[in-house]
Amino acid sequence: MAAPPSDEQLLEGAELGKLPFDTFVLSKWDYTRPVERDQEQWDGIAREWLNLDPRGRHPYHGYDDEPANAEVDATADQMNRVLVPHQTTRERNLSLRTEMGRYAPVWLRSCYDQELSSAYVEWLGGMELEHVLGHWSQILDDESRYARFADDWTRLLLSAPAIADTVRYVYETDASLQDPAEDYEPPEDDERRLPLYEAMVRERTMLFLVDEDALRTGFIKVLWLNDHGACVWDNRLRPDQMLAFKGHLFDGGSLATLSEEWEDDETMWKRGAVIEVD
Repeated sequence: MAAPPSDEQLLEGAELGKLPFDTFVLSKWDYTRPVERDQEQWDGIAREWLNLDPRGRHPYHGYDDEPANAEVDATADQMNRVLVPHQTTRERNLSLRTEMGRYAPVWLRSCYDQELSSAYVEWLGGMELEHVLGHWSQILDDESRYARFADDWTRLLLSAPAIADTVRYVYETDASLQDPAEDYEPPEDDERRLPLYEAMVRERTMLFLVDEDALRTGFIKVLWLNDHGACVWDNRLRPDQMLAFKGHLFDGGSLATLSEEWEDDETMWKRGAVIEVD
């Protein structure tokens, strides 16, 4: 069986046919449709997955030592057609780590403009990216693969829909499956902070984006995503603040804890505000 295109090796559990989304896409695939329309079919099924909430994805996940409730038999030829062309090894490997949420964020570089390449090299030289992001993070930096996302980073979610799949399924019925907005009570008499509060409730993970705007302005974009991969809030961060910011997160930080620190700072109640970590 052919291996997905990459210079890496698949991690245990990321082999073809073993990921929750593998089961979903293989069970939905219409093999009678023309091969020439496979990308269109893949994208449509990925959108279906992203539209599911954790309860809807639950049957495709195992929990504790139990196997998933949903299973599908697929031949080697079927997996070669459906899975191999549409994901790299790195994208499959990150699917094993997304349940760690903001502790294992994705770093996506989508700008490869020659004029700005020196700025990116300077960023990397100043912060030792792999060390700063941590062992569990995934760096997506491949011009041949990600330059096509320059105008729309959300297309990455179609290649790696597991980015939005942040729930760790431990039990058959789990409180983590609950919609975080179900128990949400909006603050009274605080309309200016309401958008931030609502984002704080829905945020589940984050993604660092380096696009053309980020390189031109000198700020990494911090995108806070919900269960469906939608960006519910965004901030900016100076490259020299990355290490302090990640340390803050490993101490239990999240958009919710950060918002507590911003309680008296009205400039932080708007999207795109610059994070300063003491």
